[in-house]
Amino acid sequence: MANKHQLNEGLTANDLKGFVHETFTLDQFRSKMGDDKDVIVVGFKVNDKQPAADLMEFIEKGFPFVLDSDMSSGEERDGKYQVFVEIERSKKLPHQLKDLLNGVSRLTGVNEWRFRYYKDIQGHDFNEESILEHVPLDQEGYDKRMLEIKSGAVGEFFNQGAAQVTMEDDSTILATKPYSGAVAMELLAFGDYEEVKNSLPGALQLDEASQSQVGWLEKYLGNYDINKINNLFLIRNGNKGMIVRKDRW
Repeated sequence: MANKHQLNEGLTANDLKGFVHETFTLDQFRSKMGDDKDVIVVGFKVNDKQPAADLMEFIEKGFPFVLDSDMSSGEERDGKYQVFVEIERSKKLPHQLKDLLNGVSRLTGVNEWRFRYYKDIQGHDFNEESILEHVPLDQEGYDKRMLEIKSGAVGEFFNQGAAQVTMEDDSTILATKPYSGAVAMELLAFGDYEEVKNSLPGALQLDEASQSQVGWLEKYLGNYDINKINNLFLIRNGNKGMIVRKDRW
């Protein structure tokens, strides 16, 4: 563990040793400085509040390409803190990350870094080539990657029936089924079922027309719990939920 240090005395080599995790994240958190397609957020996990504050200030003052450095307002569920670093999404990012990590290494003693992209569980060894392979460095690449990720998650959600479901664009779900026409729906929300459900106020629509629409969707999509609320459809698969709009029948 590091010796006690005071920020106003300046940080020295290995002052944060044992506090900063060797795996950082990219694009897991939303940017405060701009659009996510323009700004990438680097996330460092830190074991205690004061070391997190020290790391935040060190990064903010020491690297001119950093747009902003901030930290979580309180402990996360695991008792750790996050330090967020925002950098412009550009072709310079691999070199800038190398520069940043070289500086953080002097404080932490961590010399072998790993990163996880977005919500991936699998980590990757950090090097400039690995960043080029896994991280989109421009708006077009970011939009394409997010569509691929969302389409994959939506496809996994609809695993209970014969319909094949993909994302046509950022908000349009297209379901296709052998010997049946395609069904298009607008995706409005997707995630933990309870959170998604709580974001949709209103009463169940139990009129004959609404129940007919619910029955038709259940027959087409598969074995899902579907309800119509406030002219929108809440679909459940296990602990995941989705809100969609379908205006044409």
